[in-house]
Amino acid sequence: MTAQSKQDAAACGAIRPARPEDLPEVHRMLIALAAHHGDAATITPLRLAELCFETGEALVLVACLPGSPARDPVGYALVTRRHEMISGRMVQDVTHLYVQPPFRGQGLGRALIEAARLLAQAGAAARLTIRADARNPGAVAAYRQMGLAELPAAGPRFAVTLA
Repeated sequence: MTAQSKQDAAACGAIRPARPEDLPEVHRMLIALAAHHGDAATITPLRLAELCFETGEALVLVACLPGSPARDPVGYALVTRRHEMISGRMVQDVTHLYVQPPFRGQGLGRALIEAARLLAQAGAAARLTIRADARNPGAVAAYRQMGLAELPAAGPRFAVTLA
C-alpha cells in the first residue's frame, strides 16, 4: 500500500468485504449506478447475495465511515474473477465502482481500488482491470489522475439475444 493510499484509507474510513447485512444498501447503490449509465438494474437482492456469498463469482468491497451518521456503506466495488483462456492466468475485474454523491471526493473510490488491488495480489491474480464507461468522463478522468494504466479499446463487441 502506498503512502497516499494509506492516507486515503485512514481519511475516508474502513474498506472491508461486504457482509449480508450490507447488501440492501449495496443493491440500492447498484440501482443508482445502473441508472447513472441509463440502464435499469434487474438483479434482485437474493441473486446478488447468491453471487457474492454462495457461488463466489463476485466479491463486494464496501466503504464505510466509522463514527459517521451514515451507518450503511456509502460506496462499493464489485470484483469478479475470470481466467484468460490464452494464458490460463486468473485476472480480476472491478466491474462496478460507486460512491454515493455526498461522499465523493474524499478518497473512497481510491481506497476501494487499492483494496481491490491488494485482494487481487493476495489471490495471485495476474492482473486487475477497472472498467469505465466512456459516457462517464468523470470516472475516466479520475482513473487517469490516479495514474492507472489505460488499456487500448478491445474493439467492437456483439451480443446474441437469448431470451
